[in-house]
Amino acid sequence: MFNLFSRKKTIIAISPSIVIFTTVFLFVLLFLYKVREILITFFLGFIVMVALTPAIDKLQRKIKSRSASIIIVYLLLFVVFSSIFALLVPPLAVQLTQLLRAIQLPFFQDELTNLKFTAQELYQLANSYGSSINTVFSIINSTFRSLFTFFTLLVVSFYLTIDEPNLYKKIGWFTNNKHHFEIARQFLNDIEEQLGGWIRGQIIVMTMIGTITYLGLQLIGIPFALPLGILAMMLEILPNLGPTLAAVPGIIIAWVHGDHTTALIVLIFYIVLQQIESNIITPRIMKANADVNSLISILSILSGFTLAGVVGGLLAIPVYIIIRTCYGYYRKHQDQFCLD
Repeated sequence: MFNLFSRKKTIIAISPSIVIFTTVFLFVLLFLYKVREILITFFLGFIVMVALTPAIDKLQRKIKSRSASIIIVYLLLFVVFSSIFALLVPPLAVQLTQLLRAIQLPFFQDELTNLKFTAQELYQLANSYGSSINTVFSIINSTFRSLFTFFTLLVVSFYLTIDEPNLYKKIGWFTNNKHHFEIARQFLNDIEEQLGGWIRGQIIVMTMIGTITYLGLQLIGIPFALPLGILAMMLEILPNLGPTLAAVPGIIIAWVHGDHTTALIVLIFYIVLQQIESNIITPRIMKANADVNSLISILSILSGFTLAGVVGGLLAIPVYIIIRTCYGYYRKHQDQFCLD
């Protein structure tokens, strides 16, 4: 007799290899998370290497020694940054001090004059003072840690730069196929070209925007033009949004130290600068150097800030360039990615 209610049993078998692969994969992810600071330092060293390689290669053609070329470029870079620091810091410190004095509001002084403490408030103040000592130690510790990270970054970038002509050969750990070596060489060359182009383009755009902002505010007669110009230069890390965000303190200072007409002139100046930056400067320079769309830049940077804070925002565009290049090479050579 036919059983209308017969059931079919489905057996799901999990291969031991799948379990092993999943376990190893999770352990690798955990390991990468634990050493994320080391990976970030290595990646920053790679970016420094990419930025300095063109100058080092040109110098190497003349003096033939790569190590000497690297040392000379590093020394020149140190001299340039030291000179800029020496020229900018004194007037910047003076103008920042004047700015801090200028933004002191009268009612704050009245509150401080009439301030009285109860016993409980004194106890809370003592606790705050104790916690501030811990904060000082924390700041000192983070300062030494930052200096150590900086010198580590220099060492990593130095050794990467020395070994740069042979980096593509590291895939010998996985394959000895000569064709794969050629693909790796082309891949690294493309990465270096695009990343180097983006870095050079970003430096050019930031310098131009900072300089134009400083000179424009000086001509209008706005005080604190130097810190406002440096602020505009730093905010240019956010394409298109940089001049807009930098305009807010500039307009406020123009209003406080001038009048409505001065603030309106400064507003018009920033609007014109933003239009020139978004329609002429950034598209031409970044298109020629890195071919990174402005909208993609903004989305990448905001995503980086959300996921990993300031470091994530700074590394967002380089990560996007590498992912884009990896995907392009995968599409181009996907039939050859089975290593021999």
